[in-house]
Amino acid sequence: MRGQRGISYWGVVALIFITFLSIQFFMAAGSAYYDDFALNKIITERLKSVPNDMDSDSLMNSFSQQFDMNGLRDIKPADRLKVTNDGGIEVIKKYEVRNKFVGNMDLVVHFEKTFNQKAIKAAG
Repeated sequence: MRGQRGISYWGVVALIFITFLSIQFFMAAGSAYYDDFALNKIITERLKSVPNDMDSDSLMNSFSQQFDMNGLRDIKPADRLKVTNDGGIEVIKKYEVRNKFVGNMDLVVHFEKTFNQKAIKAAG
């Protein structure tokens, strides 16, 4: 056999580059996804426990206090959440996070979800 066995020099360089990009991606997007997961959990738990006729200002204050307790201090509920109460509380979460990725490229992650109190209480 005259052919080379194993990975070549350019294969190693490509592997290092792919590993670097993967680590950069998880560092840039990981915190945004973790914060969104915590945000979803807080909204769901809070909607399970509040009465059906609670006004939106009280609920937003409740979210703000819960965010502070959970260490989500840079998240302002008024910037990311919209609360409506038309026969049942509905919370609309819509925002995007922009983080530096590599060089002058940014990574933009968009989150959007609607939470309905009746559906959450019915699910258990």
